[in-house]
Order: sequence, then C-alpha cells, then structure tokens
Amino acid sequence: MASPYPPISDYGAIGDCRTIALVSRTASIDWWCEPRFDAPSLFGRILDWHKGGSFHLEGEGLQPAGRRYLRDTAILETSLDLRGGSITVTDFLAIVGQDDDELGPAPFARQKLVRLVRCDRGRVNLTVHCVPRPGYGLTRPRLSLAGPNEARRRSLKLVTPGDQRNITLGATTDWGPIHNAEGRIQLTMGVDDELGMVVDYGPGDLQGEGVSREAGRQREPQPRSYALQELHDWRDETQRFWRAWAEVSGYDGPYRRLVRRSAIMLKLLTYHPSGAIVAAGTTSLPEDLGGERNWDYRFTWLRDASYTLYALHTLGYRGESDAFMQWLTRASAEHEDPLVLYRVDGRTPGHERTLDALEGYRRSKPVRIGNEAAWQRQLDIYGAVLDAAYLDQKSGNDMTDAEWQLFARFADLAASRWKRPDTSIWEVRGGRRDFTYSKVMCWVALDRARRIAERLGKADAEADRLARWKREADAIRRAVLRHGRRADGAFVQFFGSQRIDASALVFPLVGFIKSTAPSALATFDAVRHTLEDKGLVKRYEADVEVEGVTGNEGYFLICSYWLCDNLALHGKLDEARRHFEEISAHANDLGIFSEEWDPVHEMALGNVPQAFTHIALISSAHNLERAKQGRIHGSVRREAPSNE
Repeated sequence: MASPYPPISDYGAIGDCRTIALVSRTASIDWWCEPRFDAPSLFGRILDWHKGGSFHLEGEGLQPAGRRYLRDTAILETSLDLRGGSITVTDFLAIVGQDDDELGPAPFARQKLVRLVRCDRGRVNLTVHCVPRPGYGLTRPRLSLAGPNEARRRSLKLVTPGDQRNITLGATTDWGPIHNAEGRIQLTMGVDDELGMVVDYGPGDLQGEGVSREAGRQREPQPRSYALQELHDWRDETQRFWRAWAEVSGYDGPYRRLVRRSAIMLKLLTYHPSGAIVAAGTTSLPEDLGGERNWDYRFTWLRDASYTLYALHTLGYRGESDAFMQWLTRASAEHEDPLVLYRVDGRTPGHERTLDALEGYRRSKPVRIGNEAAWQRQLDIYGAVLDAAYLDQKSGNDMTDAEWQLFARFADLAASRWKRPDTSIWEVRGGRRDFTYSKVMCWVALDRARRIAERLGKADAEADRLARWKREADAIRRAVLRHGRRADGAFVQFFGSQRIDASALVFPLVGFIKSTAPSALATFDAVRHTLEDKGLVKRYEADVEVEGVTGNEGYFLICSYWLCDNLALHGKLDEARRHFEEISAHANDLGIFSEEWDPVHEMALGNVPQAFTHIALISSAHNLERAKQGRIHGSVRREAPSNE
C-alpha cells in the first residue's frame, strides 16, 4: 500500500518571520506551528496523517499542475487541475503593519494565514477542509460557528479547553456558509471566481514576548467574514515587504536565482520579535526513513545562527546581524556557560520528550519535541560565534561594550576548556571525545577574539588577556597537529581515531591550515575516497558506539558544499562549478533544501527548510565568484599559517 505522506521535497514553505507553514504540491497545508516556530502545531499531518490536522482541498480528478513563488517573495502559487477545469491557490502568511523605516513585521501583529482560490479555466466543484488539531494533533478541539448575522455563517471558532487562544477561520462573503461547524466549505467555481480564507490567530498567552495573559484575552479576534479586496491588499503588502528585503542584497554573482531563494529561506527562519534564527522549520522529519534519527530543529543553535549571519553578510544584509547579536547578548547574560541552543525568546528549552501517540512521518519514530543537545558540551560554538562577530565587526558594524564583554568571555571559555572532551558539531550521543573539529574551532575563537580586540583598539588594555589567548591558540595547533592526524597526514574525527570526518574540510576555510598544505590535501583525498559518492558527501561512516543511535543516514548537503569550497581553493574552478550544480540539483523545484539526500531512493531527508544547506549554497556561490576573481589564496575567510 502506497504511503499517503508526500515526499519531503513536495513541500513549499511560507512564513512571516515568526513561524512557517508547509504547503504540498496539492496545496495541502500539513504543518503550521502558531504563533512561533517552537510552539505546538495547529496543522501537523506531516507527522501523523490521521491525527495531525491539515488545511486541504478535495475535488474530482484533483492533480498538481505546477507551482511557483511570486518573484522574490515567500508567497506561493499552486496550480491544480480538476474535472472540468483548473484553479490556482495562493498561500501566504501576511506581513502587514510594519513600520515604514523597518523591513520587518510588527512584533505583535495578529497572525493571518491567507488562502486565495481562483478558478482559471472551466467550471469545477471543490471542497475545502480546515481541520485544526492543536497540540501536535493530540487535542481534538470543539469547533463552533460564531459571529453575528451573516458573518456567523462564514466564521468558525476553535475552542480548546484550558487554552486562552482564539483561532478563527473566516471566508469571503461571496460564497456560501461553512458547513456544520466542521471547517468544510463546498462550492462550484466558474472562470475568474475567487474564494478567500483566513485563519486568524489572536494571541492569548505569548509569555516571553511581553504580552500578558490578560492583555491577550482582551485582543482576541472577533469572528468575521472578509472582503476579498482586503485579502488582496494583504497579499500586495506582503509582496512589497519581501521584494524590498530581497533588493537590499547587492549580490550579482553566479547562480543569482538560487542564492536569492536561499536568502529568502534564511529570512523565513528568523524570528523578528527577538532576532533569533532557528535551524529549521520542522521537527522529526527523519534522516533515516523509518528509523530513530528524528530531531527537533525549531530552536536557535549558536553555531547555526552564526553561520547564517556569515551567509547573509556575504549578500549585504546587516540588520539581521545587529538583531541577532542583541538577542545573543540578552540570552547569554543569564547563563555563566552559554547553552548550545535556546528557544526563540532566549529562554532555555525544556528537556527532550517523545510524542508516542504520533506515528511519525512514514512511520519514523519517535517524534521528538525539544532537543537534549541543549545540555551537551559543544566547544565548537565559541569559534562559530566569534567568527561571525569578527566578520560583523570587520564589515563596519558597531560592537557595543556588552557585546565585546560577551565575546571576550567566549574566548576565555575556549582558552580554559579546549582540552576537555565534548560532543562537537554533530551532537553525537555516544559520549564525549576529543573531537578534532572542536579543537580547531576553539583555535578560531581565540584567533578571532584577538583580531577583534586589535580592531577595537583594546590590545594595550587587554594585553595580558590577548597574550593568554595567543599561548592557548598555539597550544591548540600543536595538539591538533600531533594528535588529530593519522599516519597519512589526514585529519581524523577525534584524537586517537582513524575515522575520517567531513567537518575537517572546514579547516582551510577558517584559516587553520593552508589548503595546499600536505595535511589539507590528504584530508581532501580521504574524504573523497571514503565519504563521497557522485559529488555527495557523508558526515562520516555511521557507528552506533560513537553516535549513540542506530541506523544509517543520507548524504549531508552542507558537507557536499564544503567539498565544492575546497575545489575552489585548489583552483579547480570548472570541477567546483560542476560539483556545485550537481549538489544544487537536489533542491526541489522551488529551490528549497532539506538537510540530506538519499541517492538510493532519490529523496530528500531531514527537517526543512534547513538553514545549514541554504547557508552552504550561498557561501559556495560566493566563494566560486571570489575564486574566479583570483581573491582566494590560502583560505576563504583569511590566510592560514604557513606551517603545519
């Protein structure tokens, strides 16, 4: 029996810089967490086809006929053929009411999920189903028709016991009533007929965003119907926002269409009210179909967010960097030791739990909520943050004294802790080890902190501190070169092992070693020999003892782009471009990436949209352009030391 779950690559993403929704090729909204990324889902059919809830269309002979984003926007148009004609569904999360001088949504504007259905050809019979299932599908709400007079027939109120939220479905006045308080609209449409629908979320309890429970109750939306022109105005305003944001970038290099779409995906993953940036928009989409490698990525990892800033910086975006640095300063001020990841409001996440009542995407269990990686020791985060801070400061952005104190504290932690074992970038659950990548990124933290201090004119005042950072950075280099390589010179996954890890491809990119150094070349050759298949690269060979989880996984797309970057460093530009295009072909037709690719089943794996992959595409396109202009010598970001 065929699975009802569409492939992960079937989904497009819409969003309002606070949350996203996923829309399938048949215009079914199967994922939406409101009011923000890390909230429970209202539509979650992607994790349980029967319990999760959706907002979908039915009609005899309904078939996908194509889809596209409106140019430089996150507004999605889906074309569908039905018996007797065809329709176009336009979906977006409205961004309205932003300040004139700020490219961002008003922080507490009511959220509106908008659907416009227009008949393009013939005459069709259509049924629209709005099936909300709050709390990851574990709560079956009571739906009731609500509103006075005519509006009552076209407005639906969702009531969940014990929940202060108020969510309504409203339809435009041109059509008949919503049926039987079940969120069902039946209609016959002729050419140019149009139906508009809005799922209107009224905040009841947005703790952590400065909105009290009482204030939320006072602002509950009143059930209502909508004029079609009002919805068109929201679409136009949302379109203006996205196009204005896209035009900020001055990028005019190769693969401009792919780069711009990736930038919009990264912007979709920013949380405007706080400045946080999440790693992906979903939870528990599997890395191993039917297996247990299912993780919740709807949080702000310091590492991933810092890499996002690097990618956006290359395109000329500065506002996101300012907002994130302010968020980071606030979030870190409450903790002596920075966490690996945070909720979007800066609070600590709850401990990881599983939703055993859900079957998971294509029976991939468990479905996880929260991420235990928050409590791991991952020493590489110091280098990721300091590298982004250095780029930010080097690009001309001001650095406040509070930010400097934070970054100096991160460098102090790197200096004092680099010798400790950790779980590193891949967040393994098989125990702590002396991961080579973490040691190198601690070196990056100390190198960038010294450079920032010098640029800020603090070298004299912080002379003793800088001297200590220099001593520890030199000690890290000696340790890595002595213990982090095997006999052929290739860098290994952790001290004393023989395992190759694709993260070592980053070492020349961050300036730890020249790309032409024997160890860099040996590592490059080892990765290609053991981890690459037709241009795609695995993180490492699966090992339950190291990872702490069973099963296998797909090829990691960010690692594949790192290989492309190394080809550019080596001056093999034709091969690098060919490699870039082969990797980029694994985006879906809308230009959206998940985390991994399974070449056996020809399918995307992992959470989506995945920031890591879109970051890597932007960075690789930028590096290819730099290499073409002869501006890459020893490393992508800065010149490496001359010796090993």
